[in-house]
Amino acid sequence: MTAADETKPLMTRSWPQIEGYYRELADTDARLGGMLRLVEAIRASAYARALHAWTSMCDLCIVQVPCTYPCDGPYLHISPGSDGTIEFRYIDTHIAARQWHRTVKAEDAFRRLERFIDQLHWVGRERRSDAS
Repeated sequence: MTAADETKPLMTRSWPQIEGYYRELADTDARLGGMLRLVEAIRASAYARALHAWTSMCDLCIVQVPCTYPCDGPYLHISPGSDGTIEFRYIDTHIAARQWHRTVKAEDAFRRLERFIDQLHWVGRERRSDAS
């Protein structure tokens, strides 16, 4: 972040704030239960310390570092489908046809997120010591 960015509002919110937001949404629209479960899983995981996010309507946007408005870097855009699915779309270009995207059942969303994180090396893995 530059000095100019310090005066701009942060887009990212804490995981407890995001979870509360989706809990309220899921209380009024059962189709958003899958998004709530995904956020609960992220918050309960080690990823919560390494990933930063904000919401846009019913969508969840995830970045590697906190960002100010407007976000001008790549981010993962996660959207609930009306059929109980969740779409993952990596916004790293404005050309939709070139964006990586996958749609999964809501119950597979956290595993899909983990695979995405591993594929892009967003979060380093702790090395295990072989000398036990």
